[in-house]
Amino acid sequence: MAAPLLLRDFPHLANARWRIRSPWDDSYRCVAWAACYTDREMWPHQDYWWFPGLPLAPVDTETPVEYFVMGFSTIGYRPCTSRKFEFGYQKVAIFANDAGVTHMARQRLFGSGWLSKLGVNEDIYHRELDDVEGDMSPLKWQYGRVAQVMKRSWWTLIVTPCGFRCVQAALKMWVYRLQHDPWDTP
Repeated sequence: MAAPLLLRDFPHLANARWRIRSPWDDSYRCVAWAACYTDREMWPHQDYWWFPGLPLAPVDTETPVEYFVMGFSTIGYRPCTSRKFEFGYQKVAIFANDAGVTHMARQRLFGSGWLSKLGVNEDIYHRELDDVEGDMSPLKWQYGRVAQVMKRSWWTLIVTPCGFRCVQAALKMWVYRLQHDPWDTP
């Protein structure tokens, strides 16, 4: 997706420093990206992959934040209150509007911003969580606000398969950036 279309859908990006980090790819979305998967779609519904053994939400309903807290707890995350970088921890943010969860973002491993997969569009880097926040109305196609931040230790990341998947995703982004101007957005 071209940068102008991202700016149309995410108006806060117009005043933010951000960049596209990888090519367009519709095989995964934000929740999978937050869990370091780039080969599946994830959602706590029967039509998607979800963490084994956890309850699924009914298909035609909005999904409460609690489902995502339970899911990400299985890979070492615990709720926390700060969005700020903490040395030794990786964080994810769960966004919701008035109807339920809408998006997830993952903090860069060494801080300095967040990584988001914008639906089927590109992965982007953005400095603040506010950069992709939007209206709380479920009638508008926007992500709402951060409803919960969770963190896990780097050690937990390293000793789980998640660490390997994060390295794979980082390599994919690195190769993409070698081929593109890293700040090619307005």
